[in-house]
Amino acid sequence: MKKLSIEHPFFDFMGNIGDWMILNVLFVLTCLPVLTIGMSLTAMYKVALRRARGESRYAAREFFQACREEWKQSTALWLLFLVTGGILLFDILYGRNLGKVLNIGIGILTALWGFTISYAFPLQARFQNSIRHTLTNALALAFRNLPATAAMAALNSIPALCVAAGEFYTRIAMPFFCVAGFSCIVRINSLMLTRIFQKIQE
Repeated sequence: MKKLSIEHPFFDFMGNIGDWMILNVLFVLTCLPVLTIGMSLTAMYKVALRRARGESRYAAREFFQACREEWKQSTALWLLFLVTGGILLFDILYGRNLGKVLNIGIGILTALWGFTISYAFPLQARFQNSIRHTLTNALALAFRNLPATAAMAALNSIPALCVAAGEFYTRIAMPFFCVAGFSCIVRINSLMLTRIFQKIQE
C-alpha cells in the first residue's frame, strides 16, 4: 500500500479546512469585546480575499497582521454601523405603532444598512480609502450587484435570525458558529466579492 505524501490533495484539503476553522475561532475570540468586531471582520475578510486569489498561506499570522493594520479605521467604521444598527433595532422593536408609512421607511433603511455592511468591511480589507468613500462605494456596489448583494445579506443575517428564532435554535447554531459558521459565510461571500472587485479593477 502506498504511503500518502504530505503534498497529497487530501492533506491540502484537510489543511484548508483547518485554516478556516482557525480563522473562525480567532474571529470569535477577538470579537468578544464587541468594540473589536469591525477589526476582526476586516481581518477575516482580508485573509479570505487573499485566499480566494491564491495569495494566502498562513491564516493565523495574516489574521493578526491584518488586525494590527486595520484596527483604527475598522473600529470607527464598526462604531458607525453599531450606532445606526442600534437605532434601527430600537425602531423595529418599539416603533410598531408609528404607522404604515414610517414602518416601510424603517424597513427600507434596514435593508440599506444590511446591503452596505455586506460590502463595507470587505472593501476596507481590500482597498485603502476613507470611511466616507468606503460607505459610498459599498452602497454603489450593492445596487450594481443586486443578486450577489441579496445572497450576501441573507448569509450575513443567519446568525441574527437564529437568535431571533429563540433559545432552542440559538443553542443548536452556537456550536457550529463557534467552530466554522462565520468563516463559512465569509468564504462564500469572498468568492462573490472577488469577482465583483475584479470588475471594478479592470
